[in-house]
Amino acid sequence: VHWSIEIGKQPVQATGRRPASYFYRVPESSGRGRKNKKQLSLEGDLGIGQQEDLPLVNWLRNRVKEWREGKLTGIPYDGASSITKELLSLWRGDNTLRRQRLFFAQIEAAETIIFLLEANPIFRKGMPEVPTDQPGEGARQAGFKAFTRYACKMATGTGKTTVMGMLSAWSILNRVAAPTDDRFSDTILIVCPNVTIRERLQELDTALGDNSLYRTRQLVPPHRMEELRRGEVMIANWHRLAKKETSSVNGTSAKVVKTGEATEVLKNAGKANESVEVKYFESDQAWFKRIRQELGSGKGRSPHWLVFNDEAHHAYRRGDSISLIDLDDDISLAKKNAKEATIWIEGLDRINKLAGGKKKGIKHCIDLSATPFYIQGSGNEVGKPFPWIVCDFGLLDAIESGLVKIPQLPTRDITGAEEASYFNVWRWVEAMAEKDGLGNKLNPQIVMTYAAAPIITLAQDWHRRFEQWQQDSKGEIHPVPPVFIVVCRDTKVAAEVFNWLAGYEHTYGDAPEWFQNHTGNEVTVRVDSKVVEDMEEGGTKDETRRLRFILDTIGKKVWPGHKVPEEWSELVRKNNEKAAGDDNDGSYKWIDERVPPGRNIRCIVSVSMLAEGWDANTVTHIVGLRPFGSQLLCEQVVGRALRRRSYALNEETDQFEEETAKVFGVPFELVPFKVSKTRDTKPPKEPNHIFSDPDKKDYEIEFPLVEGYYSPKTFEVSIAWDQVAQLTIDTTQIPDHVELNSMTAPEGSLAFYGPGAKPVLTLASWRKQFRNQQVAFRLAREVCVRWESEQGVATAEQNDAIPMQSLFPKVAFAARRYLREKTVCTGTAEPCDVLLVGKYQQQVVDTLFEAIRKGGFSESRELPRIPKGSAGRGSTRFVDYHTTKEIYPVNHCHLNAMVADTKKWEQSAGFALDTHPGVFRWVKNEHLGFFMPYRKQGVPARYIPDFIALLDIGLTLVIEIKGQYGDDADLKAKAAERWVNAVNEDGNWGLWRYVVVKDPPALPNILNEYALAKWNSDVMEGIQ
Repeated sequence: VHWSIEIGKQPVQATGRRPASYFYRVPESSGRGRKNKKQLSLEGDLGIGQQEDLPLVNWLRNRVKEWREGKLTGIPYDGASSITKELLSLWRGDNTLRRQRLFFAQIEAAETIIFLLEANPIFRKGMPEVPTDQPGEGARQAGFKAFTRYACKMATGTGKTTVMGMLSAWSILNRVAAPTDDRFSDTILIVCPNVTIRERLQELDTALGDNSLYRTRQLVPPHRMEELRRGEVMIANWHRLAKKETSSVNGTSAKVVKTGEATEVLKNAGKANESVEVKYFESDQAWFKRIRQELGSGKGRSPHWLVFNDEAHHAYRRGDSISLIDLDDDISLAKKNAKEATIWIEGLDRINKLAGGKKKGIKHCIDLSATPFYIQGSGNEVGKPFPWIVCDFGLLDAIESGLVKIPQLPTRDITGAEEASYFNVWRWVEAMAEKDGLGNKLNPQIVMTYAAAPIITLAQDWHRRFEQWQQDSKGEIHPVPPVFIVVCRDTKVAAEVFNWLAGYEHTYGDAPEWFQNHTGNEVTVRVDSKVVEDMEEGGTKDETRRLRFILDTIGKKVWPGHKVPEEWSELVRKNNEKAAGDDNDGSYKWIDERVPPGRNIRCIVSVSMLAEGWDANTVTHIVGLRPFGSQLLCEQVVGRALRRRSYALNEETDQFEEETAKVFGVPFELVPFKVSKTRDTKPPKEPNHIFSDPDKKDYEIEFPLVEGYYSPKTFEVSIAWDQVAQLTIDTTQIPDHVELNSMTAPEGSLAFYGPGAKPVLTLASWRKQFRNQQVAFRLAREVCVRWESEQGVATAEQNDAIPMQSLFPKVAFAARRYLREKTVCTGTAEPCDVLLVGKYQQQVVDTLFEAIRKGGFSESRELPRIPKGSAGRGSTRFVDYHTTKEIYPVNHCHLNAMVADTKKWEQSAGFALDTHPGVFRWVKNEHLGFFMPYRKQGVPARYIPDFIALLDIGLTLVIEIKGQYGDDADLKAKAAERWVNAVNEDGNWGLWRYVVVKDPPALPNILNEYALAKWNSDVMEGIQ
């Protein structure tokens, strides 16, 4: 279902999915759309926009669904390679086995791109044509050609980085598997707007292995990681695509060298002394050689590249529909956008021209953006979408799905006006100033005269939210505060707002005290547009770097990865030297580098909308103090507040908790969630982090990932018992009791008489470690190792050899019989003494080895079907997830804590397992990936038991705590017995047993039946 929205009507729930569309209205500041104040007063608003469908997206949605389900051919994902199907199966797999589930938006975006390249052509029959990105006339004359672009429209917070990881893995793995298939590439380039995003995207580097996004988000199976590392993912901000001047001689900067390509450029652009001068830049070939060396290692061998444009609304070809002079207040932003787009798209043109030799260098270019529309300065109609959008999961979808915060905007107020005053603060300030006779030229002082009121009003709500978070975060160390943002028109307005909020200026009344700065306690920061541009380009000024670290760590309690960046340490060192100096007048305070500088920030005053890719998720309030020329800009600014703070699921509803953001002054009229009164939203409960503790690696548990079962040919093996020799263990030959004393006899030997204690050392404690079954297993292992060494392993060439899974159970049985029937123990000797003396052990191994007789084969036994390599081996070391459930401390478990799904029973069982002396290690089966396959009503299903425990005898127990018996309880029990029997037959995973515990206090007694060490009755009484 979705909310259907029509003008003049209440929103209603409609069945089905919302058709892909966009809302378009002529921007206020566009050449043909600008209205003067008289027109605005007559019309009451900026004019009603219109809803336009995206027919290509709607067609693809239906056809991709049919392809996924195999509607036309009966084959799901018909045409996709085996690699692709494996990845799609992983992405759409059982969410209970994932540390964090993938969003539908992410899977749909990836599937759409894959469909366009791999689907059986029958599915693409009748598809509307996807327009190509055609270069202009001048570019064509320079040899540049069109290349294919596909745009995925994905709202802020829906996971575009993960989609890039999914598609990078898909392309690289397919190219490695099929090196001549030009649909795929193993050379990936990701272009992004700034250094912030570039640094965050480093997790897409395939060389990071298990630390990369491909494993942390489980995008690639473990056994494919080695193949993935054969590809190359290069990441660059658009600035690196610019051509460099040839202004150096022998590596030393000097006067301009007149080599390279002469280009006319503007000098002092926009100023009175603007002029044209000639500069010399590197050639296209020199440029390509340089960036190839700078960006990558050359691992990728594809002649063509797969390119991703992150925040792709910056990557466009400029049109000529308007001139920059028509943009009024947005002229500086428009010029910046035009410069960025020119460098960005010209860089891609050169790659397309040079990377592929005679063929196109860019086979496909995938755009990702929340707003893939033409922006100010593009020379195209502002707000019109890129024509190559193929997938759409927009902001309304994201809000309804709970993937982002719900933005709440003013709808009405006490004035009774049709539009609430603070819905568009800038327009309200203009109207108030004109009414009071202050004219229509707004200087910062006039703006602040009126703007202080809406800021204070929203700040009061921020403070209520702040106190609520503090109350709900009691017991936490350094809880982070919610963040309040003021977005200003220009640096002069921003300076006025900042000085007032930070407590440096009191002209406009008392600012909220909780935003005031004090030496050594900075809670409000100002970020100017020039600083933002410097940060985007990776500026090195100390203030630029300081602000970048502040913005990057807002909402973070600790440094990412618990590692302090060296660059920050250097800045702190400089500050602390000044703080310790004799001339410090108190303006410098000592800084603890371990504390992220953005942790305590409460308020940000900025020009523009801060750097794109800024991933702070604690923004709860925004005030817009500037004109908004388009709904596109409104969505981008509101998007700064929409990232969720928590993705922990509500355990009862299996959905995300509602989170909200309140917005004044950003007239975003396309969101149907404008409310004036809502209940205060509590901050989401801080999720608990469950992970494998490196310091407890001795408690790691490994288990097989059984996908099914099969019955192989099994060889009959027998033991010729008439040839098995008897073994006598004689304690008179190998003493098992020894008394110690410190006295010596006159002749120098130790005496058994004399004063003092006489300790006796025995084998009692050593013998307690072993049961006959353990001894038999060890003997059987030695026999099998020798058999494999001397007789060979069963292979396709040598199929008459006995497979180990056939030999080991037979030899283990024979070893148990040998200990029982052929071992003679004298005195206090015990059968386990076989392992104490190499002589005894070798005698048993020799006699059993010689007595093995190989017979025919049968197909009666059932074995587990386990993937080869790491894909078939599960482990507690892979556990890493967050939960809002209660957690309990554990000692003999690899994990840092246990999560319980019951109020008492699982806690009781966990305590028994953690304290029973016969349990070596154990784990609760939560996000572990351990399951037992079975079929329920003919449909494949997975049974997930409660606990795994390894006992002191080498036996692994699978434990189910059963309070009530459902209809499928017996079915699951039979599935578990089948799993245990098959794994035991396999022989590579030790011995397993399955037990059902109906009453948790009885668990210690059940463990006593299997374990060598017994439960202490006193402790047992304590738990009962």
